[in-house]
Amino acid sequence: MNLLAPSWLLLGLLALPILLLYMLKLHRREVTVSSTLLWLAALRDRQANTPWQRLRRNLLLFLQLLILAGLTLALSRPALMVRSVATGSLVVILDASASMAAADVSPTRFEAARQVARRLIQELGSQSRMTLILASRHPAVLAAGESDKTRLHSALDSAQQTHGSADWKTTFALAAGAASSTPAGQQVTILILSDGGLPDQGLPPLPGEVRFVPIGSASDNLAVSALALRKAPAGSELFARVNNYGPQARQAVLSFYRNGQLFSARQIEVPAKGEVTFSLEDLPADQSLYRAALSPADAAEKQLDFLDLDNSADAVSQPISQGSVLLVTRGNFFLEQALAAIPSISPYRALATPSPLEEGDIFPLPNEPFDLYVLDGILPTNPKTGLPILPDGNLLLINPPPTTLFTVTGVFSDTASLRPSDHPLMQYVDWSAVHVAQARIIQPPEWAEMLVSAAGKPLVFAGETGNRRVAVIAFDLHDSDLPLQIAFPVLMSNLVNYLAPSQSVQAVDSLQPGEAVSILPGAGIQQVAIVTPLQHIYTLTPGEDALQFNQTDAPGIYSVNLLAEESQKVEFFAVNLFDEAESDITPKAAIQVGRKAVMAAQEQKLAQRELWEWLAALALLILGVEWWVYHRRQSVASLWRR
Repeated sequence: MNLLAPSWLLLGLLALPILLLYMLKLHRREVTVSSTLLWLAALRDRQANTPWQRLRRNLLLFLQLLILAGLTLALSRPALMVRSVATGSLVVILDASASMAAADVSPTRFEAARQVARRLIQELGSQSRMTLILASRHPAVLAAGESDKTRLHSALDSAQQTHGSADWKTTFALAAGAASSTPAGQQVTILILSDGGLPDQGLPPLPGEVRFVPIGSASDNLAVSALALRKAPAGSELFARVNNYGPQARQAVLSFYRNGQLFSARQIEVPAKGEVTFSLEDLPADQSLYRAALSPADAAEKQLDFLDLDNSADAVSQPISQGSVLLVTRGNFFLEQALAAIPSISPYRALATPSPLEEGDIFPLPNEPFDLYVLDGILPTNPKTGLPILPDGNLLLINPPPTTLFTVTGVFSDTASLRPSDHPLMQYVDWSAVHVAQARIIQPPEWAEMLVSAAGKPLVFAGETGNRRVAVIAFDLHDSDLPLQIAFPVLMSNLVNYLAPSQSVQAVDSLQPGEAVSILPGAGIQQVAIVTPLQHIYTLTPGEDALQFNQTDAPGIYSVNLLAEESQKVEFFAVNLFDEAESDITPKAAIQVGRKAVMAAQEQKLAQRELWEWLAALALLILGVEWWVYHRRQSVASLWRR
């Protein structure tokens, strides 16, 4: 045992004044009494208080000396040398990724890592600080440079297991920042509590000493690693893949469900470190919810493997709905044909009179709403005021006149050199053979992304503003050879699919847990209600931009209810753990940090565990006993005098 502040032992010299108080003679005053019966007791009391006489047994004196001894030792900070995985100030990274939900360590790897963190908090020295960081898809600092153990335990209790992968680059950036804020001269250790499922490369180095504490012991795991639907001539086809990440071949039962009803099941055998694939054909093409689930081949087995998160997967069959389109034009054969060739929309050509619309004609909008308005060189007008108006919906503006969305200042003809961008809307659109005679000069608004430009001026741009999507082609199609090029139908298809998507939910076949999904409510939608697989309900109100929803940590089917004034539409999307790094739960013996391989922390270091809290508590307890003894004596003496 060591004393970290031995100079405080000098406080023990206060024992001398305490002893002197018990040895010095008391100053008495003479009092006349009525009886000599008290003389003998007075003589004994006088003998006991004779100065410099040998001390007699006195419980109060003994207790007071014990109090002084306890306080003196507590202030001198005695410490025992114990074994620990780290010393000094700590930055603890707690892995909360999906693989940490494996139950090969009771109850789970995540809870086992939490227990290690609790022990580290208990072993934290009074002069040391700890930073707790949760490694997840959205890493978070739970406690920063904290020395209060109660607060550290509270922060640790707030940590939650997640069901997706972890963003280790951001986690390491947070850890590096915490380590660099440690006071100069103080040792800092970064502890990573994980099963080792970190990327093999691409992670930056960390300051200070980095130690890896491995969690987990087994690698047996089967996973539904893919489940997808694709359209076929006779309906839909369901594709499924099962992986075995364990060292031995495994048997299981793979069951398929449609809208909650079992419709197919088969017993499978998956080789060690291998995979098997299946496909089901001639499935209905209507809106359906599919699930593939693994279960033990032997009914006596209670558990298939150590990780339940990837034992099932979901997929959504969503029929393509045709969007409604209102085309306003003075007559454009190429534009009409291009729209008619896009299967996801139902073109509608509006004519106010038998003759083509001329500039200045009054053209009121139909009463019914449309998903997309294509305005070819003309704007609808308000029948009451005669002023041009923009409909409340997504817009494709071709050769537009001035509007409230942007400013048109004239026409330019310096269009010989076209510069397309690498935006996804320009995918497969070849502008090399396109020529434009002239275009309108449009000041691009802040919300717009430039798609094609000439002489620094926009020819095609698109973006989102006011809860709608807008795309602009700044020239008359008749003033170019674009309609004669193969780029034209591809461009129109890209723009229309962007402006009038067949689904409001802008999601791929399957999202990763924690991944955000974009929702375009569309015209007339007043509220969006999302129901998670855990039956939690989130209500969103459409605003100026597309809705973003990121509460997707739980795998399963999410329903999106689009509520209009007199109607309701329901769409679905699936969240699955299709992540090999998380499904392969094999614990790693080392992790790569920068260019250095950090091995598992097998050896433990000597750390100092201070005892002053216990000694201070003991001194306080003895002080209470001393107070009780003193007052009990006073009470007995008072009763005896009566």
